[in-house]
Amino acid sequence: MINIKKILVPVDFSASSDLALKYAASFAMEFGAQIHLVHVIQEEVLHPGNLEDPLHTAARWEKDASFRLNAFIPAQYQTLAITKSVRGGIVFEGIIQEACEQEADLIIIGAHGESGIVNAWLGGTAYEVARKAPCPVLTVKPTEHGFVKP
Repeated sequence: MINIKKILVPVDFSASSDLALKYAASFAMEFGAQIHLVHVIQEEVLHPGNLEDPLHTAARWEKDASFRLNAFIPAQYQTLAITKSVRGGIVFEGIIQEACEQEADLIIIGAHGESGIVNAWLGGTAYEVARKAPCPVLTVKPTEHGFVKP
């Protein structure tokens, strides 16, 4: 029997992330699961070496990402149990850490690239997450056949 209680959806605000959220919403409705959205700000962007941040740029980026994450959720999903977080770090490592901390049962992540060949995104975030995640990972592509319909 499939028992899904927590679904992690990494969000980069792309069309693939939007589709991943649609899949997560469908799973959440079917299994009564909670959705946890996470946006990871690339570490080099968030903390560029040992430089000071007198303009508090990192804090502004985190605040902006939190605002965008709230706005990312369509009105029809407002009744679902959705939590959100923003963190800094290497993107795939941040996603995996979040999956561990949230005790996710499933990660649904958008896959980039036009072909269905693994080599097209070898080394990409979705590939690294799929290889190293502590739970099953469903990758979705907006240009391919899917099983969740609008």
